[in-house]
Amino acid sequence: MLLITRQDRERLGLPQALEACRCMTPQGKRLKARYRYFGPDERPLLEAELSAVDQLAEYVKHHPLELRNGQGLLAHFRDLRGTVAGLSKNRTLDLNELSEIKQAVRLLHKLLTLSGLLAKADITIHPLPEPEALLDPRGLGTSGFYLYDDYSPKLALFRQSRAELEKRMERAQGEERAELLGQRSQLLAGEAEEERAVRAALSGQLAPFADRLSDNLQAVGQLDFRLAKAQMALRWGASKPDLLEGGEAVILEQFHHPVIEDHLSARGAAYERQTATLARGTTVLTGANMGGKSVTLKAMTLSVLMIHLGYFPPADYAASPLFGFVSYSSDYFDTTKRGLSTFASEVVKIRDDIRQARQTPGFVVLDEPLRGTNPQEATALVGALCRFYASLPGVLVLATHYEVPAGEGIRHLRLRGIQTGDLEEIMEITKEPPPDEEAVRRIEALMDYSIEAMDGSSAVPTGAIRVARWLGLDSGVFEYLEEQE
Repeated sequence: MLLITRQDRERLGLPQALEACRCMTPQGKRLKARYRYFGPDERPLLEAELSAVDQLAEYVKHHPLELRNGQGLLAHFRDLRGTVAGLSKNRTLDLNELSEIKQAVRLLHKLLTLSGLLAKADITIHPLPEPEALLDPRGLGTSGFYLYDDYSPKLALFRQSRAELEKRMERAQGEERAELLGQRSQLLAGEAEEERAVRAALSGQLAPFADRLSDNLQAVGQLDFRLAKAQMALRWGASKPDLLEGGEAVILEQFHHPVIEDHLSARGAAYERQTATLARGTTVLTGANMGGKSVTLKAMTLSVLMIHLGYFPPADYAASPLFGFVSYSSDYFDTTKRGLSTFASEVVKIRDDIRQARQTPGFVVLDEPLRGTNPQEATALVGALCRFYASLPGVLVLATHYEVPAGEGIRHLRLRGIQTGDLEEIMEITKEPPPDEEAVRRIEALMDYSIEAMDGSSAVPTGAIRVARWLGLDSGVFEYLEEQE
């Protein structure tokens, strides 16, 4: 189950990351838009999905021509839900709908020739020779559809009579022409009626194949979706994740957030990939401001979530048990529609997560929760949350500036951030604060975003006062600070 609001989904960067999964068919795009979540009871289904994507990724690397041919065919599929539904209900199809079915049947026939691609994708497409013959009685292999004379001798006679009449009309004048026009109108009406009868007969003959056609179009969507997943994995250099037993630790090696990495690369900045192990219970992540906690949480959550959605996560290696739900909460809450304060909205979200966590192991991520209330109570609440989740079978990952005591089932990770000596060195070199953008760039350049395990409780990060002074905060503020000390 995906317990992430639309706003937090955007802040997590999930839709942006999945833009790299480029489906070509309406059927594939619908599958992608569903956000199909694989829970603990669906492990065999997820394993089959990931294995198919893995085989497909390896296959297309060595068969680029077959890939291009497959993509060329997929690009021509259309959304035929309404047409197929009408066929199932024995509705008489119009010429455009019959043409759509003929086009789909021809494309399916051509896809069947790409047996290697279909086999690696674990996709089965059933041949439809009868509809193919019905819609192309002359075996011309054309893509367009026409009500051929072959369908009805009566229709052929109407058309022949009309053609002869129209030739006579070319020479006729006056009353004779007026009489011929009347005869032509009668022939056209008869021709149209016979065409309706032919379309009704064709629709009735095609109706028994509606379910098979629908199944084939769903298979096309699955092929398209898996192919898009495989190509995304190749672009990211991602590998098939391992699915672990419940209660085992999540392992993410050299994980990253592709959207943020691309953004930094466009600025000429480097992105430092990270490695972390998240064991059952509570993991507390600490680090200085600007230290990358939020980015780290987003990247962690994205990797774990993508596994549950059937994708290869953006990591060199990933392994995870399957959780009943994944929840991510940032420090932003849209309170306007619900009429709640920020604090109340946070508590409601935390409450709902806990209710779910009591029912099934979850992967819950909280980015600096309860920062909007007073520090004393917030520290107590955050500590209690950490201890509570430590007793549950799922995983809580929580970033905070509040001190969290050590305890059973509570582990502490720290982003190394800026080392004191490095900060003091640049402050000594540049007595006067540089321009703001340059100052921020220098601070970012000093940041060490690697994750290290800590023994004992998480210490409250320090260094903010020195950074504030270096950035040129008014000296009068520091005079009051010294008085407090």
